[in-house]
Amino acid sequence: MTQGFRPQHLAIAVTLAALVLATAALSQSGQISQVTNPGVQARMSTMNRANAALSTLNDMMGGRALFDRDRAGAARKDLMAATKSIPSVFRKPHADPLSNARPLIWSNWRDFKLKAKRAQRAAWNIDTDSLSDLRQSLPRMVLACLHCHDTYRDGTR
Repeated sequence: MTQGFRPQHLAIAVTLAALVLATAALSQSGQISQVTNPGVQARMSTMNRANAALSTLNDMMGGRALFDRDRAGAARKDLMAATKSIPSVFRKPHADPLSNARPLIWSNWRDFKLKAKRAQRAAWNIDTDSLSDLRQSLPRMVLACLHCHDTYRDGTR
Protein backbone atom coordinates (compact mmCIF):
# COMPACT_ATOMS: atom_id res chain seq x y z
CA MET A 1 0.00 0.00 0.00
CA THR A 2 1.40 3.39 -0.95
CA GLN A 3 1.33 6.21 1.51
CA GLY A 4 -0.10 9.58 0.55
CA PHE A 5 1.83 12.82 0.48
CA ARG A 6 2.70 14.13 3.90
CA PRO A 7 3.66 17.70 4.77
CA GLN A 8 6.61 16.36 6.75
CA HIS A 9 8.06 14.89 3.56
CA LEU A 10 7.94 18.27 1.87
CA ALA A 11 9.55 19.92 4.87
CA ILE A 12 12.39 17.36 4.84
CA ALA A 13 12.88 17.75 1.10
CA VAL A 14 12.92 21.53 1.37
CA THR A 15 15.38 21.41 4.25
CA LEU A 16 17.73 19.21 2.24
CA ALA A 17 17.38 21.46 -0.80
CA ALA A 18 18.11 24.54 1.30
CA LEU A 19 21.22 22.87 2.68
CA VAL A 20 22.41 22.23 -0.88
CA LEU A 21 21.81 25.90 -1.74
CA ALA A 22 23.62 26.99 1.41
CA THR A 23 26.63 24.79 0.63
CA ALA A 24 26.84 26.23 -2.88
CA ALA A 25 26.62 29.77 -1.54
CA LEU A 26 29.29 29.15 1.08
CA SER A 27 31.69 27.94 -1.59
CA GLN A 28 30.83 31.07 -3.59
CA SER A 29 31.16 33.54 -0.70
CA GLY A 30 34.89 32.96 -0.39
CA GLN A 31 35.31 33.56 -4.11
CA ILE A 32 33.76 37.02 -4.29
CA SER A 33 37.02 38.70 -3.29
CA GLN A 34 38.76 36.86 -6.13
CA VAL A 35 36.27 38.02 -8.76
CA THR A 36 37.57 40.94 -10.80
CA ASN A 37 34.35 41.96 -12.55
CA PRO A 38 32.22 44.32 -10.40
CA GLY A 39 29.01 43.14 -12.13
CA VAL A 40 29.71 39.53 -11.20
CA GLN A 41 30.63 40.61 -7.67
CA ALA A 42 27.25 42.35 -7.39
CA ARG A 43 25.42 39.22 -8.61
CA MET A 44 27.29 36.99 -6.18
CA SER A 45 26.68 39.39 -3.28
CA THR A 46 22.96 39.48 -4.06
CA MET A 47 22.76 35.69 -4.16
CA ASN A 48 24.74 35.40 -0.92
CA ARG A 49 22.42 37.91 0.76
CA ALA A 50 19.39 35.90 -0.34
CA ASN A 51 21.01 32.70 0.84
CA ALA A 52 21.86 34.13 4.26
CA ALA A 53 18.24 35.17 4.77
CA LEU A 54 16.97 31.84 3.48
CA SER A 55 19.37 29.98 5.79
CA THR A 56 18.10 31.92 8.81
CA LEU A 57 14.51 31.01 7.97
CA ASN A 58 15.38 27.42 7.11
CA ASP A 59 17.22 26.96 10.41
CA MET A 60 14.13 28.14 12.26
CA MET A 61 11.86 25.94 10.18
CA GLY A 62 14.09 22.92 10.76
CA GLY A 63 14.50 23.47 14.50
CA ARG A 64 18.22 24.26 14.30
CA ALA A 65 17.44 27.73 15.63
CA LEU A 66 14.64 28.93 17.86
CA PHE A 67 11.82 30.66 16.04
CA ASP A 68 12.07 34.40 16.60
CA ARG A 69 9.31 36.38 14.90
CA ASP A 70 11.34 39.60 14.66
CA ARG A 71 14.43 37.87 13.31
CA ALA A 72 12.32 35.88 10.86
CA GLY A 73 10.62 39.07 9.70
CA ALA A 74 13.99 40.76 9.17
CA ALA A 75 15.25 37.76 7.18
CA ARG A 76 12.09 37.87 5.07
CA LYS A 77 12.68 41.56 4.32
CA ASP A 78 16.29 40.83 3.33
CA LEU A 79 15.10 38.03 1.07
CA MET A 80 12.45 40.27 -0.50
CA ALA A 81 15.06 42.96 -1.24
CA ALA A 82 17.54 40.47 -2.67
CA THR A 83 15.02 38.76 -4.93
CA LYS A 84 13.71 42.12 -6.13
CA SER A 85 17.20 43.09 -7.29
CA ILE A 86 17.92 39.86 -9.20
CA PRO A 87 16.87 41.17 -12.65
CA SER A 88 18.89 44.37 -12.26
CA VAL A 89 22.13 42.65 -11.17
CA PHE A 90 21.81 40.05 -13.93
CA ARG A 91 20.70 42.46 -16.68
CA LYS A 92 24.15 42.69 -18.28
CA PRO A 93 26.04 39.50 -19.13
CA HIS A 94 29.17 40.26 -17.11
CA ALA A 95 31.69 37.45 -17.25
CA ASP A 96 34.25 36.09 -14.84
CA PRO A 97 35.82 32.62 -14.60
CA LEU A 98 34.41 32.24 -11.08
CA SER A 99 30.85 33.11 -12.09
CA ASN A 100 28.24 30.38 -11.71
CA ALA A 101 25.77 32.08 -14.06
CA ARG A 102 25.07 30.15 -17.24
CA PRO A 103 25.03 32.16 -20.50
CA LEU A 104 21.54 30.76 -21.03
CA ILE A 105 20.31 33.56 -18.74
CA TRP A 106 20.84 36.18 -21.42
CA SER A 107 19.69 34.10 -24.37
CA ASN A 108 16.53 33.20 -22.46
CA TRP A 109 16.09 36.49 -20.58
CA ARG A 110 12.29 36.46 -20.54
CA ASP A 111 12.17 33.07 -18.78
CA PHE A 112 14.91 34.10 -16.37
CA LYS A 113 12.99 37.24 -15.42
CA LEU A 114 9.84 35.18 -14.96
CA LYS A 115 11.64 32.82 -12.59
CA ALA A 116 13.12 35.79 -10.71
CA LYS A 117 9.64 37.28 -10.41
CA ARG A 118 8.34 33.97 -9.01
CA ALA A 119 11.12 34.01 -6.41
CA GLN A 120 10.25 37.58 -5.52
CA ARG A 121 6.57 36.67 -5.13
CA ALA A 122 7.50 33.64 -3.03
CA ALA A 123 9.63 35.84 -0.76
CA TRP A 124 6.73 38.27 -0.33
CA ASN A 125 4.43 35.37 0.55
CA ILE A 126 6.60 33.97 3.33
CA ASP A 127 4.59 34.17 6.52
CA THR A 128 6.72 34.80 9.60
CA ASP A 129 3.89 35.24 12.11
CA SER A 130 4.52 31.81 13.62
CA LEU A 131 6.68 28.75 13.17
CA SER A 132 3.72 26.88 11.73
CA ASP A 133 3.11 29.65 9.18
CA LEU A 134 6.79 29.70 8.26
CA ARG A 135 6.80 25.94 7.75
CA GLN A 136 3.84 26.22 5.41
CA SER A 137 5.12 29.15 3.35
CA LEU A 138 8.91 28.71 3.13
CA PRO A 139 8.93 25.61 0.89
CA ARG A 140 7.56 27.66 -2.04
CA MET A 141 10.52 30.00 -1.72
CA VAL A 142 13.06 27.19 -1.73
CA LEU A 143 11.37 25.60 -4.73
CA ALA A 144 11.46 28.92 -6.60
CA CYS A 145 15.20 29.13 -5.97
CA LEU A 146 15.77 25.56 -7.08
CA HIS A 147 13.73 25.93 -10.27
CA CYS A 148 15.86 28.88 -11.32
CA HIS A 149 19.17 27.36 -10.25
CA ASP A 150 18.42 24.10 -12.05
CA THR A 151 18.30 26.00 -15.32
CA TYR A 152 20.52 29.04 -14.90
CA ARG A 153 23.22 28.22 -12.34
CA ASP A 154 26.31 26.17 -13.06
CA GLY A 155 26.46 23.76 -10.15
CA THR A 156 29.84 22.28 -10.96
CA ARG A 157 31.78 24.67 -8.72
